[in-house]
Amino acid sequence: MHRTPFDLVRLFLSLFQDLPPLSRSLYLPGAVLLVAYPVLSVAYGPDHAGEAFATAFMAALAVRIGMGFEGMVRRLLTRYTVGQAVTFALAFAGLPLLVLALADDPLWCQRIQSLFYVVIGGVFLQDVLNNRTATAASFWPDAEMRDHLPNLTRMMVIYNFAFLLMNETMIRIADPSYWLLFWAVLPIIGHTILRAMVLTVINLDDNGHRA
Repeated sequence: MHRTPFDLVRLFLSLFQDLPPLSRSLYLPGAVLLVAYPVLSVAYGPDHAGEAFATAFMAALAVRIGMGFEGMVRRLLTRYTVGQAVTFALAFAGLPLLVLALADDPLWCQRIQSLFYVVIGGVFLQDVLNNRTATAASFWPDAEMRDHLPNLTRMMVIYNFAFLLMNETMIRIADPSYWLLFWAVLPIIGHTILRAMVLTVINLDDNGHRA
């Protein structure tokens, strides 16, 4: 079935309708950040704005990591032994917090988010280059998703590097305090777009098989 670019865009946008309720893991870290930053800014005073920024961000990031830690370990267990999975999960969770604990410059916080997209996007890119779908299978383990994994792997490369570009653009054009607001709503934006992209891949694959 032939589809024009306009048809693809229309299909993608239609998938944002009737979105399901959002889980607490998407908005709770942002809520922590939006409360903690003003409080810490007042507590630390105007001469320590960078320290207030980094501390508030570290608290919010710790909440996000804590809420997603079990899922991260579960995905790692699909590829590694228990010991390896726990080691990788602790390193992946602890290293950003350690860096932020030693930093008081907002730029470190902003670049941590970019590093996340580089790492995840790089893992999916490696799978594409090696014609593998193991990482995508850890995100979508259901049997009915198996046929879609190759395209989902390619899609995740585009998704992560697009968000990397978005984050770097926000760093350059926005004041750090505005970037905090962007980071607070980023999980909701990312979840919504990712869901639409996954459904787009599934619909296009299914239409292609029928054709």
